[in-house]
Amino acid sequence: MCNQLRVALFKLRHFWIFYLAAAGMGAAGFSYGNIKLAEIGFDVYEAFAEANCDTSFVFILALVTAWFMGSDFSNRTIQHEIALGHSRWSVLGVRVVPAILSGIVLHCVYVFSTMIGVGVRAGFDGGRFTVRDILWYAVILLQLSAIQGIVTLITFICAKAPGAIAASVCIIFIGCNLLRNFFDGVLFTRSVFCFVRENGYEILGPTSVAAAVTLAASIALTHFIFRKKEIR
Repeated sequence: MCNQLRVALFKLRHFWIFYLAAAGMGAAGFSYGNIKLAEIGFDVYEAFAEANCDTSFVFILALVTAWFMGSDFSNRTIQHEIALGHSRWSVLGVRVVPAILSGIVLHCVYVFSTMIGVGVRAGFDGGRFTVRDILWYAVILLQLSAIQGIVTLITFICAKAPGAIAASVCIIFIGCNLLRNFFDGVLFTRSVFCFVRENGYEILGPTSVAAAVTLAASIALTHFIFRKKEIR
């Protein structure tokens, strides 16, 4: 499994779509911070708070993940791994790790580029940051990991790159972009489709539990379906 993971991470490092997405997220974040947020008087901390819980570009993360994993079905890499005797759990596990890592890196690029965009105009004063903000950031990364778990489930159900990309982008765009305009109840705001917008412990606790359960359930369901699925 270690060798499989090494190969998967090597492929991610050479996956050009990942770098294209990182450049796009960085450009979008810097422009958002420098042109809009700095213009209305945001400082670096406020830029962090705004970008950290922004789900506007999560569908791009879903696209990268679905493309990365789906291509392994389309080019028969997964079929070859199974034929070589690798367990289906290891085939799944070595793809979950790069999926989560890619999502975390892309989100970090967006958040920090937004902060830099504001900072070059308003200065880089970090005096307002506290330990609670680190926890807030970690909870959102956990929510993001759960979304990547959902994309993994969709990709393994579709078992083809084009279908996985289309389904993942549509579902994540609806969940993270459209539904937030219509729902503001506790059920939705504690879900992984709505990144937690405050750093209070009474909110971070339930949200982190919901994200962890979603991630675990997504991976477990993916494994169950993958075990029963005939791979051609």
